[in-house]
Amino acid sequence: MSSLPVNPTSSPSPASPLRLHDPVGVPSGHPSQANPLSDAHLDQIKIASKRAKPMEKAVRYANFSGWTTLLAGALSLPFALGRPPMMIFALVIAGIGTRELTLRRSLKTLDLRAPKKLAINQLLLGGALITYAVFMLMSAPAQTMIESAMQADPVMQSTPELAGMMDDLVVFEQLATAMIYVSMIFIAIFFQGGTALYYFLKGSKLKKMHKETPEWVIRVYQTVHS
Repeated sequence: MSSLPVNPTSSPSPASPLRLHDPVGVPSGHPSQANPLSDAHLDQIKIASKRAKPMEKAVRYANFSGWTTLLAGALSLPFALGRPPMMIFALVIAGIGTRELTLRRSLKTLDLRAPKKLAINQLLLGGALITYAVFMLMSAPAQTMIESAMQADPVMQSTPELAGMMDDLVVFEQLATAMIYVSMIFIAIFFQGGTALYYFLKGSKLKKMHKETPEWVIRVYQTVHS
């Protein structure tokens, strides 16, 4: 009685151990999957994030201030056509706003030079506003708008008594115009000066943060916010 031949290669192979792989082909438990940061490192990053909060507020303020200044200059350009002093003033204001937006990005990455440059930019804005106000005060026309209207009105010319009654309005117009530009000077001194001081103080806090925070943590923050 014969038996069927048996193919030696068809015999069952010994069981091989099961291997688990991640979706990208790296075996489970590979050193590359281990967390490279310890709890102490994560705590340092959290502390640095808290220290950077004042800078983040300054960045938001610089963003608001920069766009406001840029739009003020841009919207003034149509009214400055044919008036070189006004045109120069509008272009200067728009340029200062653009520079503040650029420096805002530097402050966002914790650049130590950014707060000082932002402060100087605010002083330049204040100087531009003061220069414009002084120029307008010095170049005020000899005749007010009311006086020009009176001279162009034949009724006023024929009734001197009625024209004399408008003298108080002429004086009021002159005072109101002067007060507008004087107020602009004081606003520029206190507001732009106060904003410059704000940026200078943020610069002191930023220097302290760089001094107390490990360099690698600063680089992580800069990478995330760049």
